[in-house]
Amino acid sequence: MEASKTKAWIGAILVHIALAAGLIFSVRWKQVEHQPVSVELVTSVAPPEAATPPPPPAPAPEPITPPRPPPPKVVPPPPPAVKSPPPPPAPNPADIAREKAQKEADARKLKTLEAEKDKAKQEKLRAESEKAEKDALKKQNDLRARDLKVAQDKAAKESQVAQAAAEKLARETAEKLAAKQVADRAEAAEKAARDAATARARAKAEGDYVAKIRSKVRGNIIAEVTGNPEAVFSVVQLPTGEVLTVTLTKSSGNAAYDQAVERAILKSSPLPKPDQADVFQRQLTLKFRPQE
Repeated sequence: MEASKTKAWIGAILVHIALAAGLIFSVRWKQVEHQPVSVELVTSVAPPEAATPPPPPAPAPEPITPPRPPPPKVVPPPPPAVKSPPPPPAPNPADIAREKAQKEADARKLKTLEAEKDKAKQEKLRAESEKAEKDALKKQNDLRARDLKVAQDKAAKESQVAQAAAEKLARETAEKLAAKQVADRAEAAEKAARDAATARARAKAEGDYVAKIRSKVRGNIIAEVTGNPEAVFSVVQLPTGEVLTVTLTKSSGNAAYDQAVERAILKSSPLPKPDQADVFQRQLTLKFRPQE
């Protein structure tokens, strides 16, 4: 029994020593290089105290392999020294001239390209400006056409209204003129009728006036005449009827009868006055026949 326990304790101690060595080696491996380590754990278990034969003696632990030392650090050899290139040869005048000509050509080419770009840009701006002007002009023309159409429509409507008003005024004027013409014709007809009636009345009054004078003169004629010749006299009188002159304008062909009528006219002065004052005539034309 005592021998078994002693062996178990020895085995446990060896196991712990192996674990500690493994930890130490693992730390060193992390710093230098990891090396695999094989550790075999041996655990001694005490046999039961039953009446069993003692176990065979435990095998001796395997010897611990020490860690392999790290490989030596390889230092690379230094790079070979680089030799600086020799300086370029000095350019000769021909090379300088060629380089200058090339630079001038490049500058001219660059300037030409920039000029072409500017020209293209200017043409683009001009095209855009022309398009904008055309669009603005088209818009302005469209607006002007629309305004003109509106004005024409308005003028047409106003013309229609004015024409209708003119036609209405013409109809009304024609109707008024026709009515006035009818009224004027009626008035003219009425005036003509009045004038005719007045003329007839005046003629009748004048006839009556002359008949009264002839009747008075005829009563004073003293003559014997054969036939019925006509003697015509022009007599000038005063408003009072007094005879101023008696003139024979047409002879009857009988001087005695003409003289008798003239004496009768002078004897009849003053002549009778008319019934209407406006019928009075300063100069009278009197006709006489013996048989009347």
